[in-house]
Amino acid sequence: MYTIFLPEVRVDTQTGKVKVEKFTAVADVGTIMNKLLVDGNFYGGLVQGIGLALSEDFDDLEKETSLLKCGIPYPNDAPDDIELHFNETYRPNGPYGAAGCGEAPLDAPHPAILNAIYNATGARITRIPARPDKVLAALKALEK
Repeated sequence: MYTIFLPEVRVDTQTGKVKVEKFTAVADVGTIMNKLLVDGNFYGGLVQGIGLALSEDFDDLEKETSLLKCGIPYPNDAPDDIELHFNETYRPNGPYGAAGCGEAPLDAPHPAILNAIYNATGARITRIPARPDKVLAALKALEK
């Protein structure tokens, strides 16, 4: 499986809040046998990647004790504009030429989002999640 992730983000430089406005993924998952399932897997994986990048945190198990507190993404956290493009190639070792699509959508959307923040602001975030306080700190570090 091979995937290219192209997120477009909006960064509020006053609050540090990041919103993924558009997400494009281009993937080669071998032969697609059920397009609806592959699409669903990618939509879910990309939104999970948004959560990993911007909000999910399980470091403090005393504090992050519920789905609300640990930062699981909600529908409003997902962009309305998600584009999926698939390049089908036949894989001779896979069933009917398939390579699979289970891991591909969650391989790297989170670092792609961190790179999009950098491209938008010049602020480099090196640890997830890129919560607003962390983004603001990186933006303030640029001012020095």
